Amino acid sequence: MFKQLFLTVFIFLFQQKNYAQENIGLSDHHLFLKQVEVDLEESKHLTSLAYYPEAYDKIWNALIASDSLNNPKIKYKAYKNLSLLYSIFHQKNKAIAAVDSMFVYATELGYLEEAKEKANLYYAAALTYRMNNKYSLAKEYVAISEQILDSLQSPFDDKIYVLTEKAHVNTLTGNYDASEKILTQFLNQISNQHDYMSIVYSMLGDLYSKKEDKEKALFFYDKSLKLISENNTRIGLKVDMLEKASKLNSELGNYKLAFEQMTNSKILGDSLFGSQSVRNKQLFEIKDSYRMSIIQNKRIQKEQELQLIKTQKEKLNAQLIFSIILVVLTITTSIFGIRLIRKKHLIEKKLERERAQAEVEIKKKELAVTALQLMEKDKLLEEIKKGLKEIKRDKDDTFVEQIKSTIKINATKTWEEFETRFVQVNSSFYESLGKKHSNLSRNELKLCALIKLNFSTKEMAQLLGVSADSVNKARYRLRKKLSLHRDDNLVTYINSI
Repeated sequence: MFKQLFLTVFIFLFQQKNYAQENIGLSDHHLFLKQVEVDLEESKHLTSLAYYPEAYDKIWNALIASDSLNNPKIKYKAYKNLSLLYSIFHQKNKAIAAVDSMFVYATELGYLEEAKEKANLYYAAALTYRMNNKYSLAKEYVAISEQILDSLQSPFDDKIYVLTEKAHVNTLTGNYDASEKILTQFLNQISNQHDYMSIVYSMLGDLYSKKEDKEKALFFYDKSLKLISENNTRIGLKVDMLEKASKLNSELGNYKLAFEQMTNSKILGDSLFGSQSVRNKQLFEIKDSYRMSIIQNKRIQKEQELQLIKTQKEKLNAQLIFSIILVVLTITTSIFGIRLIRKKHLIEKKLERERAQAEVEIKKKELAVTALQLMEKDKLLEEIKKGLKEIKRDKDDTFVEQIKSTIKINATKTWEEFETRFVQVNSSFYESLGKKHSNLSRNELKLCALIKLNFSTKEMAQLLGVSADSVNKARYRLRKKLSLHRDDNLVTYINSI
């Protein structure tokens, strides 16, 4: 039931995601803020009437609206209400988280500097800690709240809530005399018409139940139930009162009354919280006890009750073990599947990188071969040019000049084609080189390309049509432009780009 309730809340949140924007569009900021504050007050009232889903809706709508309003006060109040609702539904971690959020926004609002607000803050925190069995923290926080109210010389009516909480914490921690001293003074100082009197009676019932005074405990539980019915409020408390009274009546042998009270508790509890196995189990136990009291003696009845409890525990343990095994298997399978998919993706990426690297290496080798072919071609053309010079000495022929010019143009185009192919293979090289060193000339870029292909000085000289000495000078000037030190290797640096 709890899961269904929270699922319903989150579905509602999803459907109402534009809640704040729509309201702001319909009214101005001030009116919208007022409406949100009214929603928060209504959520408190709905909680007291046990309309918990409606109370959740109001609180979560307010939290959504607070994002557009940018109002920490709204968030403070919302988390204050949420801490109580989470505690009612035994959502311990969420309740404590809500208290932490409450302190964050209280600090932002400066409430820790305002005595009265600080007292309310610590009281709300103490209530949440007590409902979630953190009694030492509850005792500490309720003491702080009481000290602040005493310093303000607050009237008795303003301290009732803090004092009753203090008494209840004392009951739960075994300090019965201190609890009784506080609670009994309320019997003389406040009337039955006070809206908190049903709480006082319920706490007196808890106190005497702890002290094993069952008759007295039943007396106060009945008074609390009577006030709750008359005032039609604190319906959630009524479920607990009926359950506790049923337990005491069962122990006193009043099985019929115990059965009626547990039945009423279950019906009311299911209408508020849904089916709860603990209540159902107690209901069946009381019902069985009532039936057996007519036909069997007490000894046989106890044996059967113990056997029933043992069987239920064994069944529950078996279900729990099965659930744990199922969860572990599911998690293990999921982890194995995820790892397998990741491994597959890594292998595919590695193969892609290796293929890409292999393609680059092949293209580099093709470039090297092309460069060597260019060198041979340039060498052949150079020899042709020398032959043409000899021809021109013997005979002045303009056709020879045209051939020489064609050879020069062809050599230039050949280099340009080579450079284009180099850029295609090493596109990122020129881009990275340009970003690091934007001051390089075209000839220096050519030199970098040849160094990248691991050409020797002699090969560079042949390819560029210059002397080896010119190449060495060009390398020296390039080192200076690249800001390399004497110990830095030029080839290593170029290959790292």
